[in-house]
Amino acid sequence: MTTAANDQLQKRLKLLQDRFVERAQGDVETLGHFARQIEQQQLSRTDLVECYQLLHRMAGSAGTFGLPELGSAARSIENQLKPVVEAKARKISGHEGSVALPADVAMQIHELTALVQKGVSQSKAKPVDAQSQQPMDTYKGSHGMQVQVMALAHDAGYLSGLMADLHGYGFATEVVSLRDPQAAIEDLKQRSGATIFVCQDSDLGDVLDFRTAHLEKNEHRRFPVVGTGRQNTFESLYRVAEQGATAYFSEPLDLPALAERIESLALERGARPQGRVLIVDDDKELGERYCLVLNNAGMKATLVSDPAKMMSALSAFEPDIVLMDVQLRAHSGVTLARMIRYEPRWLGLPIVYLSSEDNPETQLDALAKGADEFLVKPVTDEYLVRSVRIRCYRARQLSDLMNRDSLTGLLKHSLIKQEVERELARCRRTGNLSCVVMLDLDHFKRVNDTWGHGQGDVVIRTLAHLLRNRLRESDTIGRYGGEEFLVVLPHCDPEEAAELIDDIRIRFSELVFTTGDDSFQVTMSAGIAAINDFPLASEAIEAADQALYARKQAGRNGVTLYERQDVNQDD
Repeated sequence: MTTAANDQLQKRLKLLQDRFVERAQGDVETLGHFARQIEQQQLSRTDLVECYQLLHRMAGSAGTFGLPELGSAARSIENQLKPVVEAKARKISGHEGSVALPADVAMQIHELTALVQKGVSQSKAKPVDAQSQQPMDTYKGSHGMQVQVMALAHDAGYLSGLMADLHGYGFATEVVSLRDPQAAIEDLKQRSGATIFVCQDSDLGDVLDFRTAHLEKNEHRRFPVVGTGRQNTFESLYRVAEQGATAYFSEPLDLPALAERIESLALERGARPQGRVLIVDDDKELGERYCLVLNNAGMKATLVSDPAKMMSALSAFEPDIVLMDVQLRAHSGVTLARMIRYEPRWLGLPIVYLSSEDNPETQLDALAKGADEFLVKPVTDEYLVRSVRIRCYRARQLSDLMNRDSLTGLLKHSLIKQEVERELARCRRTGNLSCVVMLDLDHFKRVNDTWGHGQGDVVIRTLAHLLRNRLRESDTIGRYGGEEFLVVLPHCDPEEAAELIDDIRIRFSELVFTTGDDSFQVTMSAGIAAINDFPLASEAIEAADQALYARKQAGRNGVTLYERQDVNQDD
């Protein structure tokens, strides 16, 4: 197929995909209406059939248009409704009445909204590929969060060795010569997420000039520059900071610290939305403008113009902040803010009033009744973007402080256990296979006793970085204990999980940690259990722990699958 023909095909596929997404958004709104009827036990038999048919159509087409999770979720709900639809069809009575359905069905229908929004983001971030349409959650070549690092240099020799070392930490690395900038330009055109530039301090000026010459100014934040050099004086640090380097590391390089800094820069500047904003405003045109401006700035914003739909939108969208007018025709924003606080999960959600109300006393009174800040209309597009971005960033920081381990940035013990429970519930609804993995560092007490607790922390952080870079974005990682980690792998059978975790084990065992003139290496062990095999999440975690214990007894530095011990009835 010629390039022109392929381009035309891609455009047509993209057009079809866009049309489907637009239709799916409308369908989800209709389904949301049915979900509310289910919650109120007001779903009629006629509406039940229409709801079932809509889900059937969505389940059959969503995967083709790059929304496999939406299709899977719709099919699961369809299967739950099918026996009810068939039973009602067999009923001779002409009495319409209402159809009683479990509340869980309504919750699942509301969740479709989030899946459509996720599909919209993915379709914008990645074009349709007519020649290779593999499922997004396959392990082959898919490491959703893998950080990209590009070394730029006139002499690639030194940085080639450094890139090889960083590759061992799970990064996707390459070296590009500044003598051939066109190669770097062509490479960057293919990248949708953040890429970290690494260079020597002697090349820093040329690298920054390259970035200025070939990248739009608003794109610079996606390509931070990390410099390396031999000097660590105040003057040298001031010079690289003055030139514009984002970070600087002097020799001898602390590889774990460098890897940690690179990952944090990538996460801060990733292609994913910088914040999720729910706008509650009865001025639909204005609200849509806010959404357009915020979405264009890299955030994800959605509008609720009907206050009655606000609570369901909160659950489906899960925003970082809410922007809300104080007066919404027959409804009060102050009262709506109080309603939001009725649900414990939203007690910490920042609510920002966006209103033309400029009376300070009125503003303070409104703030005292449930909101956090006040922005006065009109606001310029630039001010809106900057204000919302700052508030989203702070909201994420506060959320991370509450939910994530301070050393590793991974989910805390209680939250990772909740993720196992959620995955078990999803497995029951969809029939998919999923696994839970318990990982533990071998002889970690020896590391602390020999090299000190500071080096022990470095080892723990390094394993956390490697896990994030080698696993998919759909996988969930938590710090379960001191040197123990718990991983949830959705849509993954035990054999696939063992292959993946064993590859991580090998990569981790090859890393060399240095302290002064000494160096050491650390290994890890893992136990894996299929979540589907257990009625309770706690039992699945216990099974993974038992498999880990069996691995320890067998000599450590390996991966063991849990095998249920059947009782011999003849004994």
